[in-house]
Amino acid sequence: MKVLLAEDSKSMMLTTTAIIKQSGHEVIQAKDGKEAFNLYLSENPDLVILDVMMPEYNGFEVAEKIRAKDKDDWVPIIFLTGIVDDENLSRGIKSGGDDYLTKPVSSVVLNAKLNAMQRISEMRNKLIDLTKELSDTNKKLKKSTITDPLTGAKNRLYLDECTQNEWYRGMRDKKALSILLIDVDNFKTLNDTNGHQAGDECLIDLVKLINSHLKRSSDVLCRYGGDEFVVLLPSTGSIDAMRISETIRKSIEVYNIELDKKVETPVKISVSIGIATTIPDDRFSHDDFLSHADKALYAAKAAGRNCVVNAEMPKDKAA
Repeated sequence: MKVLLAEDSKSMMLTTTAIIKQSGHEVIQAKDGKEAFNLYLSENPDLVILDVMMPEYNGFEVAEKIRAKDKDDWVPIIFLTGIVDDENLSRGIKSGGDDYLTKPVSSVVLNAKLNAMQRISEMRNKLIDLTKELSDTNKKLKKSTITDPLTGAKNRLYLDECTQNEWYRGMRDKKALSILLIDVDNFKTLNDTNGHQAGDECLIDLVKLINSHLKRSSDVLCRYGGDEFVVLLPSTGSIDAMRISETIRKSIEVYNIELDKKVETPVKISVSIGIATTIPDDRFSHDDFLSHADKALYAAKAAGRNCVVNAEMPKDKAA
């Protein structure tokens, strides 16, 4: 263990340090309470041994500061004192202490307590490792529930949650929200002539390509269906939404050069994009917002595909 020993008596410091080192542990020495607390913060010890009576802060005050600093963590604290009475024991427990050593320190007793605290420290470290492992597992599970396994884009579940959150944020901040509904033109032909693997690789490429044009962390790309994608653009008006859409559309035209090299039968793909833009308010829901983008996408398809239709939300539901 790494043991932080705070003791203002030089003779006690030497004696106690020698016993701890003989037991195979590392010792960090502090001559007063203030230094002890600063070393605790910088050294991350496994065990703290505090003399009760010290300059700057006494042992009880150091223990209180340690417990206040690390409310979600726990490092054992042992007090060193020449006086053990009910009042001191009670204060020691209240301040966050776990045990007492009386002066002069017995090497047998100190070694026994070191062995006990080492077992506790090992259990604590195992618990920390297990907690981290569980946290990492939970993060992976959460990511798997909101991520499309093929393309790595966020999935529809995440889209629903994110759209709702951004809708209410837009209502609160009175800022425009734009959504792009993207459909890949001729994707079925690509699948039918070159196989589903070629289609899958194409979708993966398109997600990377679309993401390359989304510059803010708040911009979200989700896979909406088989070959449909949604881009959510918070704090984005219709002009910027159109600019981003056109950039995406043109880059996918260029992507056909790369696609031709990957497939046996060349198929020219493109995207049709429907845009909806509004400042959210309580006259509409985020579902109405998505439906409006869907209508704009159908208009883009009807206009001959490989184009963008940008439609402002109507003034009221009747429109």
